[in-house]
Amino acid sequence: MELLLIRHALPLRLSDPAGADPELTPEGEDQAKRLAAALADGRYGTVDTVVSSSSRRAVATASAAAAALAVEIELDDRLVEVSHGWTTYGIAHTYPDRATLLRDMNAGRLGDNTFDLDAFRARVVTGIESLVSEADRLVAVVCHGGVINAYLSHVIGAEKMFFAEPYYTSVSRVLALPDGYRQVLSINEIDHLR
Repeated sequence: MELLLIRHALPLRLSDPAGADPELTPEGEDQAKRLAAALADGRYGTVDTVVSSSSRRAVATASAAAAALAVEIELDDRLVEVSHGWTTYGIAHTYPDRATLLRDMNAGRLGDNTFDLDAFRARVVTGIESLVSEADRLVAVVCHGGVINAYLSHVIGAEKMFFAEPYYTSVSRVLALPDGYRQVLSINEIDHLR
């Protein structure tokens, strides 16, 4: 089977003492529509299932895809971002450069927040691996940049978990065979946005 790991569309940046869970920006809504059209047109194959993180930005992105594919969305809390529940969304955008951001994230921190790298990866890998079946199917997994990094770094055995910057609504493809074999087929496909 094949997994399409899809980063959600562009969200708003915000702070909320109850936990920042932003909606999509107008640009993000357009990205989600373009992704949905590409999935419905079969650009990546025939998608059988759409699974989404329960975060608003992922659900909004997945909803556009599911509507275009005429399927239901399956929500999975194991696919939420490392920053889930934090009071500010958009901390990564405050870093002076990508190298500094990745260094901090690979040390288990983002801004003033800290997280457990091993627990995050274990949660993500367990969630994504639960989708693998013996059936020859194609599953679209709408999630987050950190989630995609955690799973891809697991598949390739990378020393550092955070190494790529998935673009909004980018598609990264993984071949997942029932015998445990995993192969990264692509990272960060964005042709559907052109």
